[in-house]
Amino acid sequence: MQFSLISLIPGLLRRLEDCADPELDSYEKNMVRPTSLKTSERSSRKGIILLCWTSYSSATVLAYMGLPLQIFGKGSLFGPYTPLQQLDTLADFGTKSYIVGSTNSLLLQQKDRYSDILINLDDTTINITSSSLRSALALSPADRRWIDFLTSTITETWDEANPSRPRTMGYMGSEEFIRLQFEEYLLALLSSMKYHLYLYSTPTHLRDPHYSDIEGDPAADFNLDWVDAWAQTANFALFNKYTDSHLFDIVEPKHPTAGGLSMDDINRRLTLQVQELHLDERLAKSREALNKHLATGQKKVSSAFNHLWADIEAMREAQ
Repeated sequence: MQFSLISLIPGLLRRLEDCADPELDSYEKNMVRPTSLKTSERSSRKGIILLCWTSYSSATVLAYMGLPLQIFGKGSLFGPYTPLQQLDTLADFGTKSYIVGSTNSLLLQQKDRYSDILINLDDTTINITSSSLRSALALSPADRRWIDFLTSTITETWDEANPSRPRTMGYMGSEEFIRLQFEEYLLALLSSMKYHLYLYSTPTHLRDPHYSDIEGDPAADFNLDWVDAWAQTANFALFNKYTDSHLFDIVEPKHPTAGGLSMDDINRRLTLQVQELHLDERLAKSREALNKHLATGQKKVSSAFNHLWADIEAMREAQ
């Protein structure tokens, strides 16, 4: 499970030389900032260099964009199986972050001490034990739309008899499809983050007119609370130091499913919540109220939606 999780960051499995101990730091000491990119891997649009999606798998491109994001540098630890003897290391002042796995129930009993996020594979739950992280880990409308697309595609193509491939025997829902979605997401995030920094460091009258077709701050679609929290980490400092300031000239700074909250998003999330909690009959009146206000303006829709969501949360807690 742990290896599957970190493998979603392109190239990280091949760069785990410092993961065994928080004191190790050889990766950063040997880093060199890429200074060029082959023009054969690029195409031009309106004076901006943009990569075609088909070329993103190039190791040269990924390295230029700052991948892999090295989350196991100095002060970090990766322990797929962590014995009790290593708990002191987790609690040590020099250990700033880690991803560890264990079958020992002692960790569950002391989850508030040893975890910020706890994934329990026995009951398939994810528990955010650190209240300070909740706002940063909340999904933006674009994030929710992206993960809904990914999970629904996998669900629709899932083959119980052979989970290693989609039942359609096609690309959609395959492992390659999943990995490419995460690669696309991460590249868009890195590009958007650089543009976010560009906006805040460059006065409006000095900004390059070539970027006028980029709407607002694309980093907002990744949840600005998360963006601000990441910007304070050693991982971000490493990424920012060893990458070009204009990565948005290489990859378009735009969330893969960019956009604000739409009625389609609301309906999709409500449908999923109702299906999960079997609330079809119990929420009939609330759903009628929401549908009744759909044509009367956004303010009434928002009010009706808030009442409906409160009903769902109350019923969830009562179960």
